[in-house]
Amino acid sequence: MISHLIPIFIVGAFAAGIAVERAIALYFLYPINTKKLLAELKQRVLSNNIAGAIQLCSDQGNALASKVAKSGLLRASRDNGQIAAAVEIELHSSVSALRKRIAYLAMIANVATLLGLLGTIFGLIKAFAAVANVDAATKSILLAEGISISMNATATGLAVAIPTMIIFSILQSKANRVTEQVEGVAMTTVDMLSSRAYREDWDAEVERPAAPTASTIIGRTKEEIVDNAQERAA
Repeated sequence: MISHLIPIFIVGAFAAGIAVERAIALYFLYPINTKKLLAELKQRVLSNNIAGAIQLCSDQGNALASKVAKSGLLRASRDNGQIAAAVEIELHSSVSALRKRIAYLAMIANVATLLGLLGTIFGLIKAFAAVANVDAATKSILLAEGISISMNATATGLAVAIPTMIIFSILQSKANRVTEQVEGVAMTTVDMLSSRAYREDWDAEVERPAAPTASTIIGRTKEEIVDNAQERAA
């Protein structure tokens, strides 16, 4: 009889589904080589090729770091406050996507253990009830068989809970590492766009013609007076 094991199998199937989906997302869809991405973005942003930088982010697919950088690049013409706000909103969304459903694995591990204990208790109850009205010769045999079947519930619950808890720890650690990378890209993007804005202001200030000083105006006036006097004398 495995009826008392069915709930454990069900939660185990849920754990397996979540683990596979999260593993694909965290190891294949969301990560990216952030150093290479930032190097290419910096080159394009500092050369004022914002459209090229946006296209570079769009070409990265589902990578969260590129989405965060793109959110800031789309507002590159705005002030620093609006750029930072856009990046922060996208960063919050990315972190939520990274941690989505991982906490369920820890809950499922605990539930599987408890279901195993519950199945054992119900199994023992049935075993003792079955031997209540039999002769002494067969009582020990039925009781041993009943206890053996009941203990399978505990073993099955632990067999589901232990791997689930290990997978939870691995995925949680991976999510934390990807989160740190995404946060680093977010801060670097804001700093890069801010530096670009200050650089443009500085270049505009350098290229602006200098206002005439008082000494320059006085010098020009003296030259004009001398020229007029020479023309009259001639």
